[in-house]
Amino acid sequence: MLLQWSTYDEIDHELTHIYRDQCLSSSYTIRKALIRKHFLSNCIRSYVAKNPSSILTDACPITYEIEISFADELDELWTDELWELAEKLEESSSWWILKPGMADRGMGIRLFDSKDALQSIFEEFDGNSEDESDADAHATSVVTSQLRHFVIQEYINNPLLIDPSETAITDHSRRDGLRGHKFHLRAYCVANGALELYLYDRVLALFSAVPYEPPRQESTVIDLSPHLTNTSLQAHRGEVGVRLLQELVGCRLLSGNQDTERKLTTEDVDMIVRQMGEVLAETFKAALQMPVHFQAIPNAFELFGVDFLVHEDETGFFKVKLLEINAEPAIELTGPRLSWILEDLFIAIGKVCIEPFFARKTHEEGWETGETRDHLMKCFAEEIRW
Repeated sequence: MLLQWSTYDEIDHELTHIYRDQCLSSSYTIRKALIRKHFLSNCIRSYVAKNPSSILTDACPITYEIEISFADELDELWTDELWELAEKLEESSSWWILKPGMADRGMGIRLFDSKDALQSIFEEFDGNSEDESDADAHATSVVTSQLRHFVIQEYINNPLLIDPSETAITDHSRRDGLRGHKFHLRAYCVANGALELYLYDRVLALFSAVPYEPPRQESTVIDLSPHLTNTSLQAHRGEVGVRLLQELVGCRLLSGNQDTERKLTTEDVDMIVRQMGEVLAETFKAALQMPVHFQAIPNAFELFGVDFLVHEDETGFFKVKLLEINAEPAIELTGPRLSWILEDLFIAIGKVCIEPFFARKTHEEGWETGETRDHLMKCFAEEIRW
């Protein structure tokens, strides 16, 4: 009997597939439908086309996938894959986010609101930009010809805003002069076998370094600091921008149209977590319909880091938007203060994924979808035949 618990590249995937009854691995061999942004977008779009009533219809930003090696290829894309986006940019002043399909830690992310602005971004990536004044922008540049695959997502204009200083990680919290910061939620999701899906209910809120301001084109380079909440780009700040979602209960909501006396409640948090579970369940269901790009095998499990953004709709209801799913999430960025949630998470993974495999037993009876044990909420269960 063998347990392979390591990074994807260190696992002997041939062993995993040859010895299905004796070898358990901490990663599925094929899961591009989930962890590559352009594959995930295509997966969800295909699923929604067949299931128009799915929650995924409104749970993901509008996304376009493109393959481009050099900036001068954009002209052809505007009349092909991006013709719909071209119309949107001409009809209204909307903002969009460019993301490399296979990069992580915030690399290559840019905002734009026009065809010319996107052209300038790809010229920068080509190394043709003459503006070398913004060190931060160039520090996150990528080489287009090496990545090729990109996604373009609509910018969510009404994110939920909170000031993280209102909940202290030291002995001092601030109650006056609060300013809303954008944040995204990092949820840990555990997929087990073929297939059970669990959401760890201790969710992280990762805040931007500076207060939020709507994007605006003031120069050739847009300041991304009010918009990017990726902790990899804020390593110098330590744990200042990291909270548990539950720690935000009682904080004032500072979004544009919010009454500043309104506060985040326990009921709000429970509803947000419940929505995340529903969206994740439907996303994995969509991935299962693309067996070429996602194969759930009975002797593997995997921990994913899933990013969501919370925004408020026209009725004042909080909704979550799925941003991306990350393999081998950078758990070290949680920081020492919250390392205990990771310890509990790995103990729970041992109980749910590892012990039953080596003990040759099924999981505890009666664990229904939506029920939480050891802080793992069961989101989805379906028996995949092999």
